[in-house]
Formats: sequence, structure tokens, C-alpha cells
Amino acid sequence: MFGRRDARLVNMEIDDREGKLKFIHSIIDNLEKRKPSALRDKPDTSTDDGEIGWSSEHGGFLGIDVSKIQCTEEDSNFPTVDRGELPFLIFENINGVEELLITPPFSATSLKRIEEIPVRTDSEMGAVMFDVDDTRRSLGLEGEERVIDNGVLQKPPLSTPTTAKVEEIRPPQTEEGEKEKPSENEEIVDEKKGFGWKGLGSRLIIFDKRLKEYKYVVREPGLSEEEKKLKDEIIRLFKLLADIPVFDVGEKEKQIILERALNQIIEDNDIAIPEESRDRIFYYIMRDFIGYGRIDIPMKDSEVEDISCDGHSVPIFVHHRKYQSIETNIKFENGEELDSFVVRLAQICGKQISVYAPIVDGKLPDGSRLQATLSKTVTDESTFTIRRFRDDPLTPVDLIENGTMSLEMAAYFWLAIEHGASILYCGGTASGKTSALNALSLFIPPSHKIVSIEDTREVNLPHKNWIAGTTREGFSMTEEEKSGKDIDMFDLLKAALRQRPRVIIVGEVRGREAYSLFQAMATGHTSYATIHAGSIHTLIQRLENPPISLPRALLTSLDIIVFINAIPVGGKLIRRITNVTEIIKMDPDTKQLIFMQPFRWISKVDDRFEFTGNSKILTNIRLMNDWDEKRLKREMENRMNVLRWMIENKVRTYKEVGAIIAEYYKDPETVLKDPGAVLKRIHDEEKREEYERIKKIEEMKEDKKTEEKGILKLLSLRRGK
Repeated sequence: MFGRRDARLVNMEIDDREGKLKFIHSIIDNLEKRKPSALRDKPDTSTDDGEIGWSSEHGGFLGIDVSKIQCTEEDSNFPTVDRGELPFLIFENINGVEELLITPPFSATSLKRIEEIPVRTDSEMGAVMFDVDDTRRSLGLEGEERVIDNGVLQKPPLSTPTTAKVEEIRPPQTEEGEKEKPSENEEIVDEKKGFGWKGLGSRLIIFDKRLKEYKYVVREPGLSEEEKKLKDEIIRLFKLLADIPVFDVGEKEKQIILERALNQIIEDNDIAIPEESRDRIFYYIMRDFIGYGRIDIPMKDSEVEDISCDGHSVPIFVHHRKYQSIETNIKFENGEELDSFVVRLAQICGKQISVYAPIVDGKLPDGSRLQATLSKTVTDESTFTIRRFRDDPLTPVDLIENGTMSLEMAAYFWLAIEHGASILYCGGTASGKTSALNALSLFIPPSHKIVSIEDTREVNLPHKNWIAGTTREGFSMTEEEKSGKDIDMFDLLKAALRQRPRVIIVGEVRGREAYSLFQAMATGHTSYATIHAGSIHTLIQRLENPPISLPRALLTSLDIIVFINAIPVGGKLIRRITNVTEIIKMDPDTKQLIFMQPFRWISKVDDRFEFTGNSKILTNIRLMNDWDEKRLKREMENRMNVLRWMIENKVRTYKEVGAIIAEYYKDPETVLKDPGAVLKRIHDEEKREEYERIKKIEEMKEDKKTEEKGILKLLSLRRGK
């Protein structure tokens, strides 16, 4: 069996025929030196495509295609090329293990120098004789001159030497998992490693200087032809023989269980596989069985917000948090593969997609939202769009670091939310409304009971006393055949009001549920929601007109309106809270709402936030707690100091930020004095939880083994009778 070897390549420039012939001599010498002993007395090989070298009985070949070598002399029989460079290709496909193919896009000059070739036994090698006319013609030989004569490589006569410059170059990846390297016009602006099994996957964000655009490049380990065959065989045996109990566990636990099952199959069937190959093969099995196949890396990239596939003939696009909508190097090979993948996505969501019902809306296990269509029905090709659910959502620390809000504004929201102010987040599509709602909801005191209501799960909180509700469609194939009741936002909100919540969160208000939400605000329930509106005028119009139809007097139950916008700056979109508006009251005579604006954003030129100093909310908080102005200022500064410490110490995950905020509510003095000790305690607790989770998996496995032993014992007793 042949193993993978790095290639030593020789870069050469040859301007005359004699130099070219010297070049051919070096090829023949290297081939002769490395020929296995079993071939020493057997004919050498040439092919009608112009390759010279020797081959194995399994169809592999090691050598060089000399027909690609070209001379620059105008009076020669060879085509001329610029700068005297020699284009050719080199390949290695021994025993079907691997193909090393170099096809330069320009006149490259590279030659594989044959290195040590490990073989299991020389007897595995054989030789085949091919016609050599094309080889002779490619060398410029005439008449009866031959490269191979009676099975011996012949050296054409030469008179002048040439020189070669040697440099170490690693061979490119094989077909599956080929790594895409940036060209001279491309610059790597971001890189992320550690995806998939053993962290073998990675991704790059590349900027094309010529096209002025970004590209999302997935890089996965390469598989040789032999490794592909091993992978297929292991999968076949796994499907046939594996007996894995059903556990409701996370991805890490699934990987542990699957790894042990695969290792058992390899051991039981005496499959010889090197450790390095094992990891590469396991990577793809884990990716396809546990993960999301070709889109597994973007599905696990926390920076990716959306994944969109418009068909197999075009690349997949992702919406990156920083670089917006960008093309990837991921593409399905054909329509059948894409159709099968879309069907699998629908099944993961617990739905069916077919010609009868070609459109599916569903929720993936991680909470991401799926919309898919099947080919040759409503769309020419199958399509899917995945709106990612963030396992690690944005926090107030992220919003401050990203410039979405200021440190002082964050402290204002902290105090307002702590004291029960209701907030409505407004903005356009993809402006960051839900992200801001989720981030600022971390300021909710940990003792409060929270009920969230959404169409698709997007809110993610660390609070323990939290009920997350999502809508449900009736059980049916089509709208005309509903066999179960729809559960919409209005139904969930009515149920939530009977659960005695302290805080109600509604993902997006757009219908009759808005009336119930504002009624809940009026009865003392702190409420947070999002709505599509770009200004106060637009917001009031939406709320007062169908299908919402709120009476204006009810709008005064709302305390704060936050406007968020995605603003184009320098070819990118930046998200900013452009203004914070407080509803003071409604004028009884004019019926006009009176507003106050404590914060506003000052233009994209200055890109800064201004505190006007006027806030009804802060005044009410001061009066409620019997504070003077100095105490209110100190409370604001204390919260700003905690947030500043988290920014400086890169504490940004929602669990860490949420835990420190929760600890501040319990013991503010300790957090202000030593927040690092609080963080250490949080990390220690996470380690204990991880240990308990792994221990639980091991116990479940032991229970399964004990159960199987008991069954075998029972069967043996019955046979004994």
C-alpha cells in the first residue's frame, strides 16, 4: 500500500532543445533510481498521451507527461510560449491511493522529483507497454529513434547542460475536500479554525482586490481515492451492523457514541487504516451523520446569520454578521444531491416535502428556521434558506463593542429594565431588532418569571425561570386539510397571561396579539417586543390601523421606543440605535402623544451618541428609590464600570454576561470589588456541568450493556430448558 508523500518540485526555464533534452534525462534518471525491484527487468512504460515512466498492475502511473513540455525556439517543432517557461502536468496514481494533479493556469515550470515510494511488497508492481509514437513526437525525435527500446528508457543525445532551481512545494489536496488557496489578487481578512471532528475544518473570508468583493471559503481535509473507498465501506458496515441506543444528548455526546461505534466496526472487521486517515474519514462521517453535510461549517459558524441555496448550479451564499451577503465555495454536484439534501432537511424538521407539498417551513433542532422548496414544482431547482438560531447570542457587551450603543446608553437600559420599563424595538428588516431585544433582556433580574412568544425561536436567555413558547401549524399536508388546531401568537399570549409572568417577550407584533400585549402592559406586565417601523410616525400608523387597530390612549402604556437602523458606511452596513424615545403622556385636548428623547445618534460622520440629559424614566427611578441626583449618577457609573470591566476582559458570552449581571443583583459590592472571582466561579460551575453530562452518557451506555447481557442470559437459560 502506498502512502502520501510530499513532492519535491523542480522549477526550470529552458530556452533551447538541448536544455529540454537534458531535462528529459533527469526525468529518466530519477525514474530508474526509484523503480521497484520487481520492475527492474521489465519493460518501462510510455503512453499514447506522451507520458513516460512505470505503472502498477492496478492502473497507477508515476512519471511525467512530456507532451506538455514546449520549447521556445521559433525554428523548432514545438509551440512557443512566453518567457521560455515549460507547461506540463505531473500526476501520481499508484494502487489507486491518490491522484496528484498539477494543471497550471499559466506556463508553470514544475517537475516532480521521485522520492522514496513505500510499498508493501514489490510483487504488487507490474508493467504495461503502450504505443510510443506521441511520446517520440513530443520529444522531437524522428525516424526510428525511440524513448523506450526493448523495455529500457532511452536518453536522446545532448550537448549542452541546463540548470534547475529546487524549492519545496506541498502537493495540492485531492478532489474531495480540496483546499482553495488565495491568488495574488486575494487577501485573507478573517480565518476561523476548529470546525468538525478533531477541528480539521476551517473557513476563510477572502477579499478579492480586483472584484472588490468578499468570499466565504470552506476548507476541509482531503481524502485520497483509497480513503474514499474506506469511508464508503465503513459507512456500509455501520448501516448494516451498528446498534446504537437512542439518547437525547448533545452533539459532543453524539460524536463520542458514534466514534466508539465506528472504532468497533473497524476492529471487528479487521480494517487496516492509519490514524491520520482515520481522523480524515471520521471527519466526513461525523459531518454527514451528525452535522449538516456540505453546509456543516457555516451552520456552526457563529458569525453566519443566514444560509441560502438557490440551486445546484450556483454557489451557496451566506449572510455574515460583519461582511453581509457573500458567496461561498460550497456547491452541490448535481440536482439529485440537492434534492436529497432538501428532503433530509425537511425530515430533520419533522416535515415532509414532495411534489404534492413542495414548500416546507420548519424548525431545525438547533432552533434555526428552514424554508425549502422542491425542484420541478414551484421552482426549477430545489432551494433552501436557513435563518440561523444563535446558540451564543449577542450581549450588551457586543452591542457596545460593535458601536450599536454607547456605554452610558447600556447603563440606562440596565436601570430601566431593572425597574420594569416596557420597551418596543423598531426598525427595518435585518436591522438588528431581535438581536438588541435578546441582548438587553439579559438585564432582566434573574428572579423574574419570563414568558417568550415567537413564530421561530430566536430569543435565548440564561434565566432559569423562563418559558419559551413558539407557534404551531395544524397537522396536515395542505391548508385545506388541517387536522389539528393552529396555535398562533394570540393563542400563546392568552395562555401566557394565565401563567402569571413578570415579563412577556413577543418576537414580533403584527396582528391581533398586539392589542393583548398592550393590555398586558396596562395591567402591569413588563413587556418587550419588536415591530417593523422606521420612525415614530410610521410606528403610530401601524399600531392604530388594521390589523392591529390600537386606541391611541393605550399607547401610553409603553415606556420606551428604541429605533435601530442598518446604515451603509464604506460599502458595509453598521447597526446603530439611532434614537431612544420615551412616551410621556397623551395630550387630553389635542390627543397627540408627547415624547422625550434621552439618547440620539449623531450622524455617520461623527458616529457618536449624545445624552440629552432629559429622561422621564430616570427621573421616575430616582423618585421611586428616594435617590438624589448624585446617587442616580453613582448607580449609572457602577453599572458602566461592570460593563467596562467585561469589555476589557473580553467577557462576552451570554452565559458569562448573564451570570455576572445576575450576581450584581444579589451582591453588587462583591461584583464591583472583584468581578474576576465571580467569573472564575462561573467557569468552575460550567466544568462541573460538563463532567456530569459526560458521566450521564457513560452511565446510559453501561445501562445499555447491562440490559443486553441480561437478555443474552435469559435466552441462554431458555435454551437450557
